[in-house]
Amino acid sequence: MPIYFISRVLQDAEKRYQTIEKLALALVTAARRLRPYFQSHQVIVKTDYPIKKILRKPELAGRMIAWLVELFEFGIQHENRGALKALCLADFIAELMPTSADEPQVWILHVDGSSNFKGGGAGIILEGPNQVTLEQSLKFIFKVTNNQAEYEALLTGLRLARDLGARRLSCNSDSKLMV
Repeated sequence: MPIYFISRVLQDAEKRYQTIEKLALALVTAARRLRPYFQSHQVIVKTDYPIKKILRKPELAGRMIAWLVELFEFGIQHENRGALKALCLADFIAELMPTSADEPQVWILHVDGSSNFKGGGAGIILEGPNQVTLEQSLKFIFKVTNNQAEYEALLTGLRLARDLGARRLSCNSDSKLMV
């Protein structure tokens, strides 16, 4: 099996990408440079990040949609990375040790909504483990109240967290929503 080294320096704007966007950019860069190999072989991406779920979201925006379209032609499979052989014993011991690590990690959801005479909008920020941060904005082309915009933001954020496998979630909003 051939091994290739690909290197690329992030440009100024790319340094500010979210971690998940940097991972997608790395995958796109590899696909562009190794196109003949990606076209002639089945490519399996193994990672601990939820990149598979994120790239399958229909409401992706901007560059992520362009990258998804570019990667779609290769039929890339995504799998969880699993333990490395050298770490199997350490993983086994860690599993047996009684710790609070058995509790699911807390994801943090920030939502905000607003309305005006044309409609409204909402913003969602979901912070997960391993510095994974997802940002999403919603635009309502129908009239909504501020409370409706807040609730829609919360519901969409909850769906996003569920789709990404969050088991514990802390929700933050600037209004006093009744949940």
